[in-house]
Amino acid sequence: AYAYWNLRASDEQVEVYTSGRLQKDLDGTSKSYADDPYISLEDTSREDHVRLLQLYVDMHDKKKTLAARVGRQYVDVADYIQMDGLQVMLLENKTLGGRVFAGKPVSFYSSTSADLFFGASLTGKAWSGNRSRATYARYEDDSEDKADDHFFFDVRQQIYETFRTRGYLSVMNNDVRMGGLDMYYMSLEEKVLDAAAGVRRWGDFDANTRVYSPLVQTLGELEPYTTGYGRVTAQVAPALFLSPGFYMRSPDDSDATNNRYERYDLSLIFEPMAGLSTSVAMEYWDVENDESFFGVSGDIRYRYGRLWEAAAGAAYLDYTYFRFSDFSLTADGGSTIAGADGVRVEVSPDVYTYFLRGKWNISRRFALRVAGELEDDSDEDDLAYRFRSSFEVRW
Repeated sequence: AYAYWNLRASDEQVEVYTSGRLQKDLDGTSKSYADDPYISLEDTSREDHVRLLQLYVDMHDKKKTLAARVGRQYVDVADYIQMDGLQVMLLENKTLGGRVFAGKPVSFYSSTSADLFFGASLTGKAWSGNRSRATYARYEDDSEDKADDHFFFDVRQQIYETFRTRGYLSVMNNDVRMGGLDMYYMSLEEKVLDAAAGVRRWGDFDANTRVYSPLVQTLGELEPYTTGYGRVTAQVAPALFLSPGFYMRSPDDSDATNNRYERYDLSLIFEPMAGLSTSVAMEYWDVENDESFFGVSGDIRYRYGRLWEAAAGAAYLDYTYFRFSDFSLTADGGSTIAGADGVRVEVSPDVYTYFLRGKWNISRRFALRVAGELEDDSDEDDLAYRFRSSFEVRW
């Protein structure tokens, strides 16, 4: 059983906010994936958890030109590092301003009691339509007696009322960690036409601390790669919307942990009347080494005012992947390929999924959600069933 909370109380100059989650194991959990295919990292400890994600007090003047936030919080200008500490913001909504922050990092998986995280940023409007920020952050890892020095640069520009761009650069320990450019177009006409495109480059930086490189001892240094994406959403008829998109990942050198792939998708949305909508979506992945994925799904949704809503749908998935085997022959008709890295056996299951979802707003303060799903995988002997319900309270 899981419980999540978000609570906010505020007046003109003081705000208190908290969020978190509670997990309760009802019948005991095995540590073996063979016994429980839905096991997660949080389940393996066999312990109940209460995770306090945020709990802070934010004090500011009426125009929010000066603010101080103290408590457990995320530092949004520096990779959303979670810390118990203090942020002080001065004139960030003016022509020139900035902030300073410092605290002890939060980790739910290891001790960070002696770690430190601190930094500062400067923000301003260099010219019309511009908003820029430069940030320095330092993470000191006591367990490794090492530190990461991190610089962030973020430039946002509104070129026209309908077109804006964003450029960003991250430099860690004098190496380029990541840089990119995003472009957005939003039509102001009555007929919808929105578009977004961007490119991002990740370098072969060498992180020293666990917050930026928790898997470096297992997987080694991050290898460089480039990603790109694009999406257009267009209204092709009064009640018909078309949304094609793509995403690609291209590494400099491919290996077992640094793969190339392209993903393409297309969505068709039909809204014939208020409250009723239907959609059909297709998705295709082309992954190196002859692996692939194709899926098509559809659903129908109806909303009755603000009282209740319901949805039903189905999906078909067809994917091909390879697994390594010590056997040189297969008896199930699978494809066997002998290569320098061993014997690969092709696996190509078909999967059919059906689902129902509903929400009932009992009152302004209470709501009930239910969802059920059935999955038929040709690679498995049994059907998979999943049911989830949640009760929401607002005040």
